[in-house]
Amino acid sequence: MERNKSFYDIISNYIIEIPIIQREYAQGRITDKVTSIRKRFVDDLVNSIRTNEKLHIGFVYGKIEGKENLAKKELNKEAISSILNAVKFYADNLEIKINTEIEDSQTSKNDNAITLKFIPLDGQQRLTTLYLIHWYIYVKGGKINHLEWLDNFKYSNRKTALAFCKELVKEQNIATIKQKQKKIPQTDIKELIKNTSFYLDKWTKDATVRGMLEMLKAIEGAFSKEFDFSEVNIETLPFQFDFMDIQSLRQTDELYVKMNSRGKQLSDYEHFKSWLQEYYDGDSETEWLSSFWTKLDTIWLNYFWRNIDANFSALDNFYYNFIKNVCLMHCLSTNTSIPFDKLKNLYGLIRNSEVYDGTKISYIPLEKFTIKWEEGEKEKSYFFFNINALKFIEKTFQSLLYLEQDNHLKSLELDDILSPPFIDFKITDLFLHSKFFTPSLWHSAYFYAFFTFVNDIKPEEYSTETLKEWLRFTRNIIYNTYIQNPDNYSNALKQLHYLSSYKHSLSESLSSGNVENNYFDNEQFEEEKIKMSLLRDNSWKAPIIETENHPYFYGQIKFILNFAKKEDEGYSLSLFDRYSNQLCLLYNNNIRTSDKRLLERFLLCQGFYLPYYKSDNIFCSSSAGGLRARNENWRLFFKGHKIEILKEAIDKLEEGVNADLLENFIENYIENTELAKNHWKYLFLKYPEAIRYCKASAIRKKSDSDIRLLKGFPITAYHAELRTYCFFREHKNIEATNNNRIAPSIFSPFKYFWQFEQMNTDGHPGCYLSGFKHCNKEYKLDIRYSKSGDGNFELCFFHVADEYEKRDSDISIDSIGYVFDENFKHFYKSISYDTILNEIKQLTNYLIEL
Repeated sequence: MERNKSFYDIISNYIIEIPIIQREYAQGRITDKVTSIRKRFVDDLVNSIRTNEKLHIGFVYGKIEGKENLAKKELNKEAISSILNAVKFYADNLEIKINTEIEDSQTSKNDNAITLKFIPLDGQQRLTTLYLIHWYIYVKGGKINHLEWLDNFKYSNRKTALAFCKELVKEQNIATIKQKQKKIPQTDIKELIKNTSFYLDKWTKDATVRGMLEMLKAIEGAFSKEFDFSEVNIETLPFQFDFMDIQSLRQTDELYVKMNSRGKQLSDYEHFKSWLQEYYDGDSETEWLSSFWTKLDTIWLNYFWRNIDANFSALDNFYYNFIKNVCLMHCLSTNTSIPFDKLKNLYGLIRNSEVYDGTKISYIPLEKFTIKWEEGEKEKSYFFFNINALKFIEKTFQSLLYLEQDNHLKSLELDDILSPPFIDFKITDLFLHSKFFTPSLWHSAYFYAFFTFVNDIKPEEYSTETLKEWLRFTRNIIYNTYIQNPDNYSNALKQLHYLSSYKHSLSESLSSGNVENNYFDNEQFEEEKIKMSLLRDNSWKAPIIETENHPYFYGQIKFILNFAKKEDEGYSLSLFDRYSNQLCLLYNNNIRTSDKRLLERFLLCQGFYLPYYKSDNIFCSSSAGGLRARNENWRLFFKGHKIEILKEAIDKLEEGVNADLLENFIENYIENTELAKNHWKYLFLKYPEAIRYCKASAIRKKSDSDIRLLKGFPITAYHAELRTYCFFREHKNIEATNNNRIAPSIFSPFKYFWQFEQMNTDGHPGCYLSGFKHCNKEYKLDIRYSKSGDGNFELCFFHVADEYEKRDSDISIDSIGYVFDENFKHFYKSISYDTILNEIKQLTNYLIEL
């Protein structure tokens, strides 16, 4: 290996030929990632030229071709020289003068440059960039003694790139470029070249040519306009390599191909690590940083490799993602001076892929980690990976390693706190598993709450009870507060950072009233104060935690505490036990999601409990869902003025709630309560299908006589009417589907019986009978509930036609009490609920006689 070899050493002695198996020139790509890398590399090169300081740019290796031919030539030259010397000896004896000197057609140095090829295995991108900067300095007037090197750079893997490079170094073309620069100095080098006569439009389609032009533009931009190129000696530019000819290892071309195929681009993390180490080069905390870099490359990296659920190729992505997110937590929680709009872009780039997908991870230009803003007339900046942030990373890794060692996390006995429904995974698995690659904002905030506690105490000082207290408290306020966007997340972390100063004396601090809540849901925060005071009595711990962990209550149990509160005696543990046990059973998944709608019907027995929401009343959703789903359903009831209905209903139940008990309760209520068969409460209790119809659990109740069943919000969508829908469900043919709509036999000669929906508040949905034909005309009977409030149904009989005017009927049914309405061209009759079946039967008998 030859160390400290300059680019000029290489290109003046060898033809550098980029082989077919190499990819296109990538350092000129126009992407955020490549643009950032290109700018840093070019800035380093130009700064090295300005300061004349050596810049070592890595290891370049490949194979040198043509050595054998050169060696043979030298041997042949020696042999000829020997023969000529012998001839000269005989000629001298004969006194004959003869010239035996051998003249080379080129100097040995130039001969080497023409004869020998260096084919790079690693370093193609850097060599291309260095060739371009040498070329650019030459064009701008840099000093040079020899010009042969200009022709010594070839792209054999791209015909267009090869042709472009050939034209780029021709003397007349360089002269043209120089002339254009003098005439129009404001035009950049890229456009100058593209506008010359030698440049072919088809070259623009070649990625390598496009990249080379982009790189030349970047090189030009890095030099100031005042830079004096005439002072630059191209032959001594301060760029150096370690250079190796693998041909000297006497291996076959197979090794060359294998070594090339194994090569890959540096990962984003590797670029970041190199950049960060360079940033801290010479920092005053050298010793600590040295330890940090070592752990970053060893024990911490190994921890990730042991625990991620992905293959080795994804390791850097997982590792770097974790580091960025932990730094983001530190930045958002501790820094109040940065205007948040300056952080939003970086936030979005960091938190861009919740579930792992390597193709969706955004590259972050490294300069974005320096955040700049103006404050008054001063420009301020914040370095994202500052020493304090790195120390937070270090503490977090120390905690992770400790918790992993000897299963210390298990020994903390946090299973009742770090548990469903809040989290159903190990908290230390966040950022390690593909589905938690970038955890939700709630999970991320809780991760911060966990580590902001454990990072600050030594392993031997862990107070399990204090930790449990902190984790239960922060869990409830985090998961019961909307954290849905960058601002929410930032505010949550800042509040957690503030609260962490009280973490070892949380109960006392909350009771003192000195702890402020500047972000989290205030009702939940106040509830936690009440529970914290009760939890000082150990007998309350198990009942409260068990109730909080109910999959629907989700830490919010203030309404149950209110049930257990006696006016003058405070909270009763025995009452809390009774109500919490019954309510946990009542709101378990089997009852809450029952097709028979047992929970809703049970509460309706006690009263109209439906809370008001978005202009409508809701039964409340059966799904536990997320925070919004809970807050916009049963929690409206739990926090509303009708909550006493729930308490009174529970008081009527025996101990041990189950589905059979509720079903019996509902049936007994229907039998023993004198409700009219068309009363809205009777119908909802009798027909759970009416509740099931309401996909969003909502009804529009304008009056007891006008109740619409809504599929969704708002009422402008299709909806049904309660009484006609229940009539339809009562008499529907059990074999009928939406496809066949078969009518039951009692409605013959009509063939079809189905319900119909309508839109808007003026709509008048109901059900219908159809499929009866007479004299080649089809007839239909619509059945609607009257909106007049008189409790009657309306029957409308007509010939089916697209327009009212064409409803000319060949049948008259005025003889059985129907009146013909000229406006709608139908026969109309108003009847009571009790007579509806008889009236329909009378009509069907009349039609059969026809």
